[in-house]
Amino acid sequence: MDAYGYIEVLGLVPAVAAADAALKAANVEVVGKENTGAAMIAVIIKGEIGAVRAAVDAAEEAVGHIGKVVSTNVIAKPDENLEKLY
Repeated sequence: MDAYGYIEVLGLVPAVAAADAALKAANVEVVGKENTGAAMIAVIIKGEIGAVRAAVDAAEEAVGHIGKVVSTNVIAKPDENLEKLY
């Protein structure tokens, strides 16, 4: 099963920048985005664990130049039922 990565940022423009940087950095797929409240947006990606880690790191760096990263997380071996959330 693929790994999942999350980067939560403040605002839409940093969210788009995060997704763009993640996609350019590694072979990952954007699963979606979630508005988590108070103008925070989580961008969700999936792929092989190494690619997801590289993508989240690249996204965090890109957002750091233009906005605020609230949090990041990588789930290396998610339970198969996690996909039901999307």
